[in-house]
Amino acid sequence: MTALSLSSCDKFIDAPYDNRVELKSTEELEGIITNAYPLRADIFTEIMTDNFHHYASTMQASNGATYIPIYLWKDEYSESITTATPTYAYSHYYKKIYEANLVIEEAERVSGTDLKRKALLGEALMLRAYGYFSLVNLFSLHYDEAKNAQNLGVPLITEVPKENRGTFDRATVKEVYDQIDADMEKGLALLKEASHEISRSPYRFTMASIYAFFSRVNLYKGKWEEAARYADLVVEDRGTVVRKLSEDITRKKSTSEVYFAQEIMNPSIHPNLLLVTQTNVFLCRPIGYRLGGFYLAHDIFYRTPSTDLRNQLYSSGGTVIDSVALIIKYATQPNNPNAAASRYDAFTMEEVLLNRAEANLKKASPDIAKAMADIEAIRKERISPYRALTTPGSLEAALKIVLDERKLELVGQGFRWYDIKRLGLRIEHRLVRTSSKPDEVLEPNDLRTAIQIPIPARVGNPKLENQLNPR
Repeated sequence: MTALSLSSCDKFIDAPYDNRVELKSTEELEGIITNAYPLRADIFTEIMTDNFHHYASTMQASNGATYIPIYLWKDEYSESITTATPTYAYSHYYKKIYEANLVIEEAERVSGTDLKRKALLGEALMLRAYGYFSLVNLFSLHYDEAKNAQNLGVPLITEVPKENRGTFDRATVKEVYDQIDADMEKGLALLKEASHEISRSPYRFTMASIYAFFSRVNLYKGKWEEAARYADLVVEDRGTVVRKLSEDITRKKSTSEVYFAQEIMNPSIHPNLLLVTQTNVFLCRPIGYRLGGFYLAHDIFYRTPSTDLRNQLYSSGGTVIDSVALIIKYATQPNNPNAAASRYDAFTMEEVLLNRAEANLKKASPDIAKAMADIEAIRKERISPYRALTTPGSLEAALKIVLDERKLELVGQGFRWYDIKRLGLRIEHRLVRTSSKPDEVLEPNDLRTAIQIPIPARVGNPKLENQLNPR
């Protein structure tokens, strides 16, 4: 009995500390990598922008306690709906960072070729960088080199926790971005070295989507030359190929709105750079169905001209008075609960061209002609009959065109909130759309642009109670 007991103890000591299945091969690591790709858990931010208005009489009662406070930039909201909220986004991105850390720790230990291990390690580093980039842009103030060393970032966890429930302090914005930069640079070097092992799946990083990621990061940091340079690399890899919206509209007219919505992110017929797929119907719950309570703002719905095919991405369900128009860019929504899966975009060529256009106007030697060429590359597939815009006579006029185009092209895709933060825009929100006085105003560079750390995260990590975002 003593021998058996000692043998059992040895086996227990040898077991992984958290009862994980031991990863022994690159094939097993690849399964973890596939699962480590995050969903677009930040789509809820659309209701915090000027893209949508609120219409109370159509809102499902269960939605109000959750989404009205978020719409008014409040820190506390009901968790009766556990998805499409800051709480869900916070926990989801950290879960994916955990999975990326698991691959990073095990990549050099498992069996398999050296190049395959390098490719998986590079991919995991990119995923960790993407997770922290998402978190710091949601829960911290916008990147500002003069203040990054003082501004609160998010907890940095760069290894698989060895404690049952560890606690972590918030790093500074500078420390988080330093980690993001280090992971991206090392990840890029590894993936270049192991280029033949990179997946060609539209649901995993390729060199084109990696360069698109670099372009976005540098745009948000205000590094205009770098943002343009990495966008150039995307175009060199894929060409200036954007979605042919006329084909989508033909598909909509010849089939149904449901089928159209299912196919609008189909990678076999669209030039998306990186997609995520999931079956969670609630990620766009506030804006994705007619009882959600939030609908396209008038300056988008009514001011998109009939010659612009993007106005056919809108689905109107009401009158001029109530103005309940939805944007149909994702399939699995409560309007279509039987859809098997939906595809969400992480990076698209349209965003890359918009990044490059803006960067080319803001860099040290601005180039209006190049910026407008990127805008026209998109407009050629949006305007029917197509007519090019008159070349703007000033940088200010050109920049307005670019930013207006960016807002219209990316509406409903979850990017406007970050643009509001980085551009320092003033936003008014009304609980009654026709009210002359706003119920709440978000001022430029408002402290509330750093979403408060969610209450469940503070319960699990009490250190955060003394490190909340200032108000």
